[in-house]
Amino acid sequence: MLMTLLSAALAMFAVTQPTLPPLTPKDRQLLNPQGKPVILKGVNLGNWLLIEPWMLNWTDVKDPLPDQYEIERTLAERFGEDERQRLMELYRTHWISERDFPIIKSFGFNVVRLPINYRLLEDDNNPYVLKPEAFKWLDHAVELAAKNGIYTILDMHGAQGGQTPNDHTGRSGQNKIWSEPENPKRLAWLWSKIAARYKDNPNVVAYDTLNEPYGGTYPKIKEIFEMCYQSIRKVDPDKLIFAHGFYDGFTFFGTPKENNWHNVGFQMHYYPGLFGSEPSRLTHAKHLSFLDGVQFDVKRFNSNFLIGEMNVVFESVGGGPLMRRYYDKHAELGWHTTMWSYKVHQASGGIGPDSWGMVGNKNPLPLLSIRTASKEEIESLFKSFSTMPYAINEPLRSALTARIPPLVNLPKVPEPRRTAPQGTLNGWKVTDIGGSLKGGLEVKNGAVVLYGGGNDIWATQDSFRFLHQSISGNFTLTTQITSIESIETYTKAGLMVRANTENESPHFLLSSFPTGELQVAWRTEEGSITESHDPKLTLTPPKLFVQISRTGDLFIAKVSNDGNNWKTLHQVAIPGFPKQALVGPVALSHDNYQLAKITYRSLKITK
Repeated sequence: MLMTLLSAALAMFAVTQPTLPPLTPKDRQLLNPQGKPVILKGVNLGNWLLIEPWMLNWTDVKDPLPDQYEIERTLAERFGEDERQRLMELYRTHWISERDFPIIKSFGFNVVRLPINYRLLEDDNNPYVLKPEAFKWLDHAVELAAKNGIYTILDMHGAQGGQTPNDHTGRSGQNKIWSEPENPKRLAWLWSKIAARYKDNPNVVAYDTLNEPYGGTYPKIKEIFEMCYQSIRKVDPDKLIFAHGFYDGFTFFGTPKENNWHNVGFQMHYYPGLFGSEPSRLTHAKHLSFLDGVQFDVKRFNSNFLIGEMNVVFESVGGGPLMRRYYDKHAELGWHTTMWSYKVHQASGGIGPDSWGMVGNKNPLPLLSIRTASKEEIESLFKSFSTMPYAINEPLRSALTARIPPLVNLPKVPEPRRTAPQGTLNGWKVTDIGGSLKGGLEVKNGAVVLYGGGNDIWATQDSFRFLHQSISGNFTLTTQITSIESIETYTKAGLMVRANTENESPHFLLSSFPTGELQVAWRTEEGSITESHDPKLTLTPPKLFVQISRTGDLFIAKVSNDGNNWKTLHQVAIPGFPKQALVGPVALSHDNYQLAKITYRSLKITK
């Protein structure tokens, strides 16, 4: 009995000591006890409580294990369940330790975002039951951070069933939280237990309910957030809760006021120059301009806003000074920021010109395979994590802590176009699909100029401007694309046949990017994932003629550089596609805070 009471007391002490000043959400701010706003600036503690093999340089070995689930399964298969548990405890003990938090503080940071694998707390074989030491590592992380004056955001990085098929959920190939009803119920239950643990702990500043829910749809993402929100609020009435947006924004949630939500903030992850655009100074100049557009929505929602992940990575486009520019820009807008990530290993050691981390291994590391390394080799490597010499990203630390921000030379970009002429074209209708920024239409000198916003025509839902006619049965649609304004790498022009104007509609699309690269894409069912074919062919305006046709359920995409000699790019059958369909040209800026100008000529439909 005495030992039980002592253990409980020690656990309580770990949760409550030391104590940072509480931060209170109010509209778009976090206020300290003196009523002054505090901006959170920090980093993710990636690869600690949820392993991502690339961050350990484990993806370069022969036949690499894809995710934490397979790593742990292999350890258990080779050495037994008890040894798996022991080795994983060694890993967690040494990947991040007490020495790391003063380093984090030295970068001028006051917060860490702590990515969590739900399996740390709950077992699939025993759902709705906390593991005996469920909170051991969360308590430990929160305490170490607080000792150094650092707040913690608890981030559910890997949820039950997986919120995407990606490895950073802890197990690849799942995406089942959306299709298996028990999974979101378990997630909401787990958040109630986490909230009960930390509701009175000011060192935990926020709950981040579901990282990157990109495998879902708007309605499902909102539904699961609502479940988590209600579950948390039953035990914790006030702590800040973050709702994570989709690739293309967060406004689909509706405002907190509209939803009757209390102390809810919103979160996005931005990686300009890494995913979806080329790594260039122009890309970053455009993104900085784009952030001013995001602020319109942040102000309208009147909520705290977090850039939960970001990184410039490449020294050649700005490195540390550009990272400082982003942190400062976000702070000027009143936003919080946590970069990805604190610690990344690489084979050669050191901090290279394309580093993701604040720290890394100073010396070269041998390649190690969990499949073949001995238990002693694995144990030795894990133990070395807390003692091996660090290479610290000094250019980043210097830039972030300099009294005067270092200069970053970025090209000037035009003022974003947010309005356009509202012309008409006889026999045609225009629709801004999926909440796309209101576009425009102009007909002059025989050309049809379409101005479109929107975030993308991709994944499970679309947002763009569509000029269309309703056609029954077979058809051929042809046009010449004479210009594509380059707003983003994935700005799109092209021709589409679409079942309806809903954002999840089935469709067939032949599109061109500003570079002249071509793509054929299609969605077979309402809300299904878009598929694509990239033909490795480039045609640039004005020598860019495009054509789509339909024969029954067969759709064909062709291109030409002169309008006479046509090359078939791809064809696909979409069984059950409605006989009555919408056909016409599209305009997508890939940035829903501004419009792209696309010019078409000789737009023609034949039956």
